[in-house]
Amino acid sequence: MALLAYAGCADEGSADGDDGGSGGAPPYTFATSVDGGIPLTDLTSSQAMQFCADVSTTNAGPLQATSCSAYNRAVAVDDTRDYLGDNPGTSNASLQEACTRFLMGQNSSPCPLVQACDPAEIALSSAACTATVADVVTCINENAALAQELLNTTPSCTSITASSLSLYFAAGGAFYMYSGVSMSASCEAIVPCNGISTVSGGSP
Repeated sequence: MALLAYAGCADEGSADGDDGGSGGAPPYTFATSVDGGIPLTDLTSSQAMQFCADVSTTNAGPLQATSCSAYNRAVAVDDTRDYLGDNPGTSNASLQEACTRFLMGQNSSPCPLVQACDPAEIALSSAACTATVADVVTCINENAALAQELLNTTPSCTSITASSLSLYFAAGGAFYMYSGVSMSASCEAIVPCNGISTVSGGSP
């Protein structure tokens, strides 16, 4: 599961290091000045450099921070579910304390990049790479939307209860709806490409 790939991400969405609020902002939108209709394999050297510069800007912005915050909190809440399973009858206050400890552990390591881009490697892609610039933009934005929804629906450590854990992990609940990654046609198209990767796939 993609959630597991984020274990250890630093929670950059909260300046004071706690798990922050529930979010609620619209998904961050990634955009590039490079024409979306161009296949990645047809990018000129200057276009590939510009495209990767735009991706790097995204990595320094809200998309990266939201993704780290969302997955960190979800991992901490998942650990709290395990803690409750090992300690049935634990009070809500103790669950909140345990969740906070788990989240601090998540925050102790830097967060991997949500996407990576290398203009020199893009040029080495084989004919199997049929993705366009627009496919990459779409895939990045689809994953950004999932991360925002995960952040919006994951309970904060300071409000967690046994009841909220049950609802969150129920079949068809928020955890199972938003903790994965997009596997749309656009994301699938990126997988065979060199030099570009998102949380859905690709080769950096």
